[in-house]
Amino acid sequence: MDSKSSILRIENFHSTHLDNKRDIFVYLPPSYRYEKDKYYPVLYMHDGQNIFHPAFNGYSWHVNETVDRLIQNHTMEEIIVVGIPNMGAERSDEFTHEMEGILHQSDKVQIKPKGHLYEAFIIDELKPYVDSVFRTLSDPDHTALMGSSRGGQVTYHIGFRRPDIFGKLAIISPYFYCVDPLTLEETPVYHAFSKKQSISKIWIDLGGCEGTLVMEKHVREVAEKLLDLGYEADNELIYFNDPGAEHTEKDWALRLSSPLIHFFGKKGKECSLSLHGSEEVGLTGPQCRLNPILVFESGFQMSLLRTTYEVEDHRILDVLNDGTMIPIKEGETSVTVKYQDLEATKSIRVVNAQKERVTLEMVVHVPANTPEDIKIYAWFPLMNNRGNDTYSNQLQVPLHAEFAYQISREDGSVEVDHTGKPIQRKYKALSDSKIEIKVEHWS
Repeated sequence: MDSKSSILRIENFHSTHLDNKRDIFVYLPPSYRYEKDKYYPVLYMHDGQNIFHPAFNGYSWHVNETVDRLIQNHTMEEIIVVGIPNMGAERSDEFTHEMEGILHQSDKVQIKPKGHLYEAFIIDELKPYVDSVFRTLSDPDHTALMGSSRGGQVTYHIGFRRPDIFGKLAIISPYFYCVDPLTLEETPVYHAFSKKQSISKIWIDLGGCEGTLVMEKHVREVAEKLLDLGYEADNELIYFNDPGAEHTEKDWALRLSSPLIHFFGKKGKECSLSLHGSEEVGLTGPQCRLNPILVFESGFQMSLLRTTYEVEDHRILDVLNDGTMIPIKEGETSVTVKYQDLEATKSIRVVNAQKERVTLEMVVHVPANTPEDIKIYAWFPLMNNRGNDTYSNQLQVPLHAEFAYQISREDGSVEVDHTGKPIQRKYKALSDSKIEIKVEHWS
């Protein structure tokens, strides 16, 4: 008996609402072929061309591999996964709703919002087709929606607009604010809903190394607003701040199992607790929040939104139950977080002052054969210093922000080593600094 999963391609699926066509990918679980009377929950995923297959950057979510593994380990039930590819240049339009609070006019790209049409395409055209062709459990309790970046933004909006369709939402590294990398001007691109909906499970996360593209304060802002609407912390609403994770498919793939288990599986027993976050906070300066991460036997990970902290010396520091540190006077003390029989401790220094932003100066030396006047980027544009083969710029960076970046050219070439392998660099904003980079080779 063949007990392997399979991936089907539905070619040129037409949308009347959007007047376009795209292929649709459908993952069918191992038992689908032979258990003819069995019906399955369905997970719909945006950017579907990247979830089973490599993206333009060579990375994939490897959704089929993760789902196969969790099913084989009896960690989650069998599901159907529907991948909805984006339409390239139309992605930003389709993933943006025209709603109060979404200031798309100030976004970094020109947008003509088609979010309502994309929503109608999924609900009125794609889902009825999937439910008619495949053996699905079609009610909201068995229907989930997942997306990352702008796909996280559109998941949030579609999900809270249509809880009668989607009862489970996975909002991955969501693009809730547009932040100008040079001016740091912040523009909201999400709508704040005013009423709790009948959504049974919400997952919302981000990586700690997404720079100003996705910032912890913005994602946490939305999570806190959802808690204010009445969603139960650490149960109905699960939040995860993944330290060191970048804004790429490879890192989304690494934490994919957690939202899948939240929706369709069993977490098992708690097995470890760790405490992350800044080790230093200023009497004046940016607000700092601790990040307690709870890990389960199944591999499920989450950041505790609400818990109890014990501070050794309350004359120096206090910590709220949401992890916010309240500095009182200069000094050093330990903070302990507890969850049932588990605990973790971290030493925190309180200093007089911290700057909200640090100054970064970057100088990039390029090969002599670099085309004249071509534009060069880190995560921000660099200016050509004519006559000496260097590009440079200076900017302000939020304290503690972490970036993973490449030195790249506007024609798509990137910095590579002598073997042709792309070089990826990291930067964390801790103090004023100057970075000098010598590019030996372009791809």
